[in-house]
Amino acid sequence: MKRKPDHKCTVFILLITALIGASFSGCSKSEDTASVTVDRPADEEVSDTKPEEDVSEQTQNTEIPDPDNEASDIKAEDEEGEIPESTPSDEEYKDKIDQLRKTDAVSPPEAELMSEMAALATFSRVLDEEGEIFSEMDNNKKARLRRQIFDGIAWEESDFFEAIPAMRGEDYGADKVFPVEDAAALFKDIYGEENYTPAEYEQVKDGYILFSYGDGDPWDRIEHQEFFEDDSCYLLSGPSFYEDNGGNISFNGYGDILFAKNPDSRYGVTMVYGIYRPDGIQVSRVETSSVLPPSAGKNYNGENLLDDDPATVWAEGVPGTGVGETITLYLDRKQPVYGVQIVNGYTADYTLYSNNGKLTDVRVDFGGGNIVDGVLDGYGYENFSAENLADSNRSKIELDEPVLTDTITITITGANSGAKYDDTCVSGILVY
Repeated sequence: MKRKPDHKCTVFILLITALIGASFSGCSKSEDTASVTVDRPADEEVSDTKPEEDVSEQTQNTEIPDPDNEASDIKAEDEEGEIPESTPSDEEYKDKIDQLRKTDAVSPPEAELMSEMAALATFSRVLDEEGEIFSEMDNNKKARLRRQIFDGIAWEESDFFEAIPAMRGEDYGADKVFPVEDAAALFKDIYGEENYTPAEYEQVKDGYILFSYGDGDPWDRIEHQEFFEDDSCYLLSGPSFYEDNGGNISFNGYGDILFAKNPDSRYGVTMVYGIYRPDGIQVSRVETSSVLPPSAGKNYNGENLLDDDPATVWAEGVPGTGVGETITLYLDRKQPVYGVQIVNGYTADYTLYSNNGKLTDVRVDFGGGNIVDGVLDGYGYENFSAENLADSNRSKIELDEPVLTDTITITITGANSGAKYDDTCVSGILVY
C-alpha cells in the first residue's frame, strides 16, 4: 500500500535545514547561554536526505496531522532534537576582537560593571596569549575565577557583594559558605558556566561551597581601559601588567575581554572570551646624549635598551651620575601612547647592579606639551638572577590619558652612584 505523506516530518526537516543554513555575525544570546556567533563559510554542505525508515512494523492507518495541532507537534519534536548553536573558535573570537578594535571607543553605562568583571579574570590570572573561552576553560582555571568572585563578596568590596548570600562558615572550618544553587546561577551570569562542577581543591558540603581567605597572590590588571561596541557585544581593552606584593611589575601585552550582551543575565552582559595580545609599540630608533665607551668586549649603546635582555645596558658617558642626559625614542609611526616602562640599573647580576649607578628621577616628554615627572625605585639581593633583578626594578611612567606621538624623550633628573662607579645604567625601556 502506498504510504500517506508525513507532513509533520517534512516540516521538521525543512526547519532543521533552515536553522543549519542560517549564518550570523556578532555576539548574541542563545536560549540558554551567552555566546558569540560568527560568519560561517558559505560553502558548508548540509545533507537534507532523510534516512530510510523501517515501515515493516508501522500501521497502515498512518494519521495525517491535524493542521491546528501541527505547530505544537513541530515544537515538541524540536525540543527533543534541538541543534545547539556551536561555540566559535579562538580564531573567530580573535577576528571579532579585531573588528571591534577598529571602531570608535564608547562610554557604555555598564562600564564600571564590566571593569569589575574583567578584574575577576585578570586577578585570577587565567588569561594568556593563547586566549580563553571562559565557559570552556580547564576546571582548575574556572575555580581560580570562582575564587575571585567569592573573594569580592566575602570582603564586601565587589559589585557582586549582595549577589548571593554569604554566611559565616565556622561550623564547616571555613571563613564563609555560599549556597551551591545560588553560586551556580551567578557563575552562569558572569562567565557562562552551564554545569558547575567543583574542582579538585574546591570544597562543597551540605549544599554549600566553602571559602577561606588566602594569602596575597600575584595579580594581573588591565589599565587605561577603553570600550568598544557593536549591536550585541562589548570589548574591554587596554595595556595589562603583572604585579605582586613585592612591587614587581611586568608588561603582559594588551588585554582584551569580550562580553556578550545578555538579557538573561542579571547584569545584562556575560564574559565570553579573553586574551593578552603580545603587541608592543615598536621603537624604530633610539638616540642618547652620551654613552660610556666600550670595555672588556662590552658596549653600552642605546640599542641595548630595546633588546629585552636584562644582561645588557645603556650607560651614560659624562662625569658624575649623568643628571641632564637624555634618551630619545623614535616610534615607527605616530600612535596612541599610554606610558613607558623602565628597567633601572645594571641588572646582569647583583655585583654589577650594586657597583653601578641607578636612576632615582626622570622627566618624560611625550610630545605636545605632555610631560610627566616620575620617581623610580627597585631592589636586589645577592641570589637574584638577571631576570629577578629586572622584575624588581621596573617602573612605569605614564599619562592619565593616551596621546598621539611618535617621539618620546626621557631626561635624567636624579640618580645615585653605585658602590664602585657613578655611571648611571638602564637595562631596558618598553613603550605601551
